[in-house]
Amino acid sequence: MVTDLINDFFIQPISSHTGYNLVNTFVYAGILLAIAFFVVFPFFKKKGITFDFEFFKSVFPFIVFGSTIRIFEENYSNVYLELFERSTNPFSFGFYTVSPGIYIFVGLITILSLIISFFIAKHFQKNVLQVFKGIGILLCVPVVLYHLLHLTHVPEFLFVFFLTSLIVFVAWFADKKLKKNILSARLNQAVLAGQTLDGVATFTALTFFSYTEQHVFSNFIILNFSPFAFVLVKVFLVLIVLWYVDKEVEDEKLRNFIKLFVIIIGFAPGIRDVFSLGLITG
Repeated sequence: MVTDLINDFFIQPISSHTGYNLVNTFVYAGILLAIAFFVVFPFFKKKGITFDFEFFKSVFPFIVFGSTIRIFEENYSNVYLELFERSTNPFSFGFYTVSPGIYIFVGLITILSLIISFFIAKHFQKNVLQVFKGIGILLCVPVVLYHLLHLTHVPEFLFVFFLTSLIVFVAWFADKKLKKNILSARLNQAVLAGQTLDGVATFTALTFFSYTEQHVFSNFIILNFSPFAFVLVKVFLVLIVLWYVDKEVEDEKLRNFIKLFVIIIGFAPGIRDVFSLGLITG
């Protein structure tokens, strides 16, 4: 019975491209939260890492790297190699190009890169975050350039970034005029940008292409309201979360780590989706 449950709720969704269900959504979310707050956060805190905007800028290339590597699997039958074909076997590289394997793969590379950065900074008198960011750039730039050279839908690709920027600007302007100061910090602006990019990419894919949403909760909003309602809900929820975290979480490192976590779960699927739109064939 346990084998059947694992097959129905975890293995089949990967192999059949059916996406997420309530069971694997809660399990993946639980595992991700546990690793983030009980493993990654204590490790980084012990190393004296400050989770500020500068740290976000350093980790951003790794977010881009993971998101753009993920796209290889989606397009392996067209312009990419079958090496990236999805797999349910943890001993196959294809397992680490889709959820949940992609998070393990990129997470380990990021942590390993940070450890290497500490070593280089200590022995060559360099800034840790600058070295860390440099490694991330070296990883992501070749992949990003490769995808950019294969773009087939440039207007839609640029539209996502334009609409995202517009919504973030409007929200920032309204926040400033109303003197709420929710978006006065750059890290908070990055949180909103990441989640908005994810929402706008989903809105564009559903509105102009024959895409379907695979995530359970977002699909509920889209089916019962509209794709753009999903964008508005994400913006509203982000503002609520930022207000609550800034008000209630006293530990600055934990407060900023929560924001960084929300940034990652916004930008990671958002960047993947916008590049996927730009690379649609046919």
